[in-house]
Amino acid sequence: MPQRQLDRLDRTTHPRPGSPYIDRPQADGHNLTRAIQECLELSICILAGQERPEHLQRLQHEAAGWARDGVPIDTILRLVHDGVRLAVDLVTHSTLQRIGVRGGRRHSVDSDVILDLLATITSTVAGAYARQQQVAAGHRPSVRALAKALVEGRPTSALTRHGGIEVADEYWVLALTVLPSPDALPRTGSGVPAVAPMARVQAELAGRFRGTALEILSPDGGTVLVPTMLAEEPGLDVLVADLTRTAGVPIAAAVTRGEITTIPAAADRAHELLDLATRLGMTGLHRFDDLALEYQLTRPGPGLDQLSALLDPLDDYPELLSTLRCFIANDQSRKRTASRLHLHPNSVDYRLKRIAQLTGLDVARATGLWYLRSALIARSHRRPIVRTS
Repeated sequence: MPQRQLDRLDRTTHPRPGSPYIDRPQADGHNLTRAIQECLELSICILAGQERPEHLQRLQHEAAGWARDGVPIDTILRLVHDGVRLAVDLVTHSTLQRIGVRGGRRHSVDSDVILDLLATITSTVAGAYARQQQVAAGHRPSVRALAKALVEGRPTSALTRHGGIEVADEYWVLALTVLPSPDALPRTGSGVPAVAPMARVQAELAGRFRGTALEILSPDGGTVLVPTMLAEEPGLDVLVADLTRTAGVPIAAAVTRGEITTIPAAADRAHELLDLATRLGMTGLHRFDDLALEYQLTRPGPGLDQLSALLDPLDDYPELLSTLRCFIANDQSRKRTASRLHLHPNSVDYRLKRIAQLTGLDVARATGLWYLRSALIARSHRRPIVRTS
């Protein structure tokens, strides 16, 4: 294909703003530009009467790859139509003249021909995509069953033998949860609900790790096991950031590390850390080192109860509690706290002084700030929270 046509193709297929695939690393050989290029070349061949069986076979192969990579079918079909539209335009202005249109007049392609072309390509793509999803759906229960066995500490030999899945020696154990958000169900441009966040996460994991990452995910979150040999520890922050972008909603995560025999304990610890991070309103990825102090402060006992009780005088003043949380979350910045709460800085000062009067603890003093922060952490465990599986 001439370079100027490839350049035009690249401009035409650049992901639209808001697409979940703008920042996603594309799998080799299955990127979105390839989708429309395959349809473009096949359309030109069909319109020129040069269709061969291998053209459709190649398109089927690509469509299966897009399904494995988790590219939504509506995105693929939009690109298919873009490819056909561009092919008709190119053929109308050049190819038909070369194959017999005389007089230099532009010749429009018959609408029946275009409809037949669209039907052929759409059915080819949709059929291959659906078949691959059926294969993946058959594989997913095996993956889920193996992940569940590892997390529960049960034997896995039968599952690996029948499912054909290789078990790694060591895994990163990721606990994930979807945080409340007004955009919990992202919508497409037509207003139709888009793919559920965890379904997007499943597709991203399958495409990124080619089936070697094991997961037990529900619509709210769950557990993911990633072989340590496939992901270095610093790269986990990037992974969670990518999963968050793909899901389109805020995600909180915690990670631990475990060998086969220690995965159950590692999963329990990861979900404990995730529970703590969620109660404290944290997003992103967290490790035990990040939350060691908070973890220790929330261990059951008389100390936890006494710390939590320090804030009891604020029970009748929810605006004071929210101001305290915001003030500490913003590194004790009155200006940022005022901005976040849409208050005048003087109003923040007044509320902080009122907190000192009611609790006897002043945020302007190191001891007072320490106890108030610790009390907020301890108090977070009074609130019930739904644990992910």
